[in-house]
Amino acid sequence: MRTFFPSDSCKESQLNAINPQSWLQVERGKLSKLSSSHTNSSSIESFIKVPEPPILPFFKPIDYVEVLAQIHEEMESCSPQERSTLYLLQFQIFRGLGETKLMRRSLRSAWQRAGTVHEKLVFGAWLRYEKQGEELIADLLATCNKCAQEFGPVDVSQLQVEVNGCSKETVVMNGDKSLKNVNFKIGDEIIVCDRQKIASLSAPFHAMLNGYFTESSSQDIDLSENNISPLGMRTIGEFSITGSLSEVHPDLLLEILVFSNKFCCERLKDACDRKLASLVCTKDDAVEFMEYAIEQNSPVLAASCLQVFLHELPDCLNDERVVEIFSHADRQQRSIMVGRASFSLYCLLSEVAMNLDPRSDKTVCLLEQLIESAETDREKLLAFHQLGCVRLLRKEYDEAE
Repeated sequence: MRTFFPSDSCKESQLNAINPQSWLQVERGKLSKLSSSHTNSSSIESFIKVPEPPILPFFKPIDYVEVLAQIHEEMESCSPQERSTLYLLQFQIFRGLGETKLMRRSLRSAWQRAGTVHEKLVFGAWLRYEKQGEELIADLLATCNKCAQEFGPVDVSQLQVEVNGCSKETVVMNGDKSLKNVNFKIGDEIIVCDRQKIASLSAPFHAMLNGYFTESSSQDIDLSENNISPLGMRTIGEFSITGSLSEVHPDLLLEILVFSNKFCCERLKDACDRKLASLVCTKDDAVEFMEYAIEQNSPVLAASCLQVFLHELPDCLNDERVVEIFSHADRQQRSIMVGRASFSLYCLLSEVAMNLDPRSDKTVCLLEQLIESAETDREKLLAFHQLGCVRLLRKEYDEAE
């Protein structure tokens, strides 16, 4: 009688018939085919590596219908300034439900009803970010004149800044009325200015030139120790007469900005702020000028820099200089940079960072800023939930609790 030797394929099929799970990759290596036939199936299952469920940092309320209804009711009675934030929360709920169309609609509503320039910047940038990958279709439609340019640059000069300038009608309290001009000495140069025009720039200048100080009766005043150049002082003198800044080099504008902040010249500071804002074109410009904007409390310049950063999402978050600005800003700096839209800004930045790398340190830093920016209970719940999910992804279980 001939002996039958089954082929390898037959052997494998026979073994799999006995133990259909023997081919699976297990946590401690592959099971031997021979030993697997004698192993209890329950013990095999204990070795099988089961993939962990994905951790999705989406906001999913238990009763999302009730939460959406509450948001809708609040929209009916809230002030226009609060409406954009409610649309943002609505967007987060729709994102948890996977409703892309409703997400976009909520974002668009937030952008359309934005009450400030900062909100326009943030939600416009968010809509552009959500539409990434659709540029090819947009370009095709543009050739057919069916696509309008949306969410383009915002005119940050619309940003309203309260300017408390000194009244132009000055009152001479103790000064010499015969002194029409004042000579400011800076180094070896003398800059002649109209005394009352300079006094009208700020309360400190008014007190110095018309008050009970020695300078009020002096025609020559030494400003050499006040970090202003002769050219800068001449420009200030011209501004005191004309009320506007002509073509001035950016370095000189920064010098005048610091000087105006020191002497509380609000109108001059506002003019420098807006002039500098118009000069921000590139990311490098924005990085350089944002430092001055925060240090000198220049909101228009800061908004212009922010617009450049947001326009370059997500690439700008790969620049450590930009991440440093966003992740280490305190409450006052956030207010200068983005006004009341701090929570909306960090919602956007944290989402972009999570899409780039949810386990990165910059994602954690931006989410911590999101928590600091949260004001309402809902905002805090959303921020802590997202940070907790990222902590779990990083296997930082104690912090995630």
